[in-house]
Amino acid sequence: MPEVDTAPVRIVGSATPSSLLSASGYVVAQRQASVASKGTGRLEYLAVSVGSRVTTGDIIARVQQDDVQAVQRQVQARLDVAKAALTNAQAEQRDARLSYARAEALLPNQFISQAEFDTTATRLRRAEATVRSAAAAITAAEADVQTADVMLENTLIRAPFDGTVLKKFAEIGEVVAPMASSASSRGAVVLIADMNSLAVETEISESSFSQIAQGQSAEITLDALQGKHYPATVEQIVPTADRSKGTVLAKVRFVERDERVLPEMSAKVSFSPVARPSDSTAPRLFVPSSALVQKNGRSILYVLENGVAREVSVEELSRSGGDSDVRGTLTASSQVILAPPPSLHAGMNVRSRIPQREEPQP
Repeated sequence: MPEVDTAPVRIVGSATPSSLLSASGYVVAQRQASVASKGTGRLEYLAVSVGSRVTTGDIIARVQQDDVQAVQRQVQARLDVAKAALTNAQAEQRDARLSYARAEALLPNQFISQAEFDTTATRLRRAEATVRSAAAAITAAEADVQTADVMLENTLIRAPFDGTVLKKFAEIGEVVAPMASSASSRGAVVLIADMNSLAVETEISESSFSQIAQGQSAEITLDALQGKHYPATVEQIVPTADRSKGTVLAKVRFVERDERVLPEMSAKVSFSPVARPSDSTAPRLFVPSSALVQKNGRSILYVLENGVAREVSVEELSRSGGDSDVRGTLTASSQVILAPPPSLHAGMNVRSRIPQREEPQP
């Protein structure tokens, strides 16, 4: 019976998954706005209260607009006067053109003097200039009307997007201004948030930063809703660190909206381990490179089982230091035949020159 040299298969890298990373944070609306008036005035109408839902363009409040309405009526009257002036100027222009045409026909036959003709021509030029001036006055008046319309619109405070009123900063009778220019005036009227944009903002230590990635799965639990687990994903990792804290801010978005989840609730986020190529948990198989044989364009090796050679197809992934990293149906108890002779074939009875030994620890 032929004798062969054998060696055990080494199994390396049956790694355990990375420990679960957890962090605490708070629920924050990613889309929110402090809505203020574009103009200064006394608040005379407020249509919402805390908790009210609004849609884009809804009127939230109105600033006193009596003075703006007066200006609007005034500029509209100026526009009407300018239009009337243009009508008169156009009538004068038509009459001047007729007079000029008659004078132009009479002058060659000496029925009128040159001076009379010149007077008629001057009148026509003056009428045309008056028409142009009246048209320009209308353009200016229309611009004034548009300005007044904008001023009137600025007294209306509208919702910039669909959302819910979280806070109310002003009441009817208080003076509001865009920049809160005085101590007695208010800046914003209400705070609106889009409840569909809720996410947990949590700070991750720099030492754990490599364990999170955008799009990574996570799970959110809230102190206010014990026993409820919300699937989530890492929506954004803010591209800057807080050097005073040694942390990086991550925003984790809820996969599904729950009406009970409210802004500023405390939350805990558990991040699923990041799947990385270098962290594969699948064990790696190593055999001596001399055990590999090429047969019909594929890599094979022979395993000695109960005194019989069995052929096993494998894929050689890499080779280093006399060992090959392979993929195939091998176990820790497999004994591979080293440098198989050309006469060796599957099913052949052989025996090992050395006693089979246990697999060494990696």
